[in-house]
Amino acid sequence: MAELSKAALAWLDDEYMRYSKIDHDIAVRKLELEHPWKPHDDNIGGGRSSVISRPQEGIILKYDADKVISRLMQLQCDVEAAKQRMDPEQEEIFNYRYGDNYYDWDTIGVNMHYAHTPMYRKRYKLLALLAEEKGLI
Repeated sequence: MAELSKAALAWLDDEYMRYSKIDHDIAVRKLELEHPWKPHDDNIGGGRSSVISRPQEGIILKYDADKVISRLMQLQCDVEAAKQRMDPEQEEIFNYRYGDNYYDWDTIGVNMHYAHTPMYRKRYKLLALLAEEKGLI
């Protein structure tokens, strides 16, 4: 198995963190696409548009073309696939770290009765699951 750099480990940790609020991030991005900011129009007159209006179809096309939503959806799929491969102990560590309560790795080790080094080995294996899903290793 290839070794992951410290930067890669930090990035994977951030990706797991991002997953904890991914539904919110996707919803916010969809709202941004549905209601884009438009500058104030002083032209009170107006003409007729030659475009046939299909707002629902247009919004769906915007969702499909948006790179931010695509990236968030891919992250969601990757993390869910990694979670499927976790054993019960890794799931418990995942919930401690990325669940409602954010614990640092040393606190998780204390709560689960692991010393520093074994806890960081478990951390590496947890992050390696996501790295495998992303094709990094």
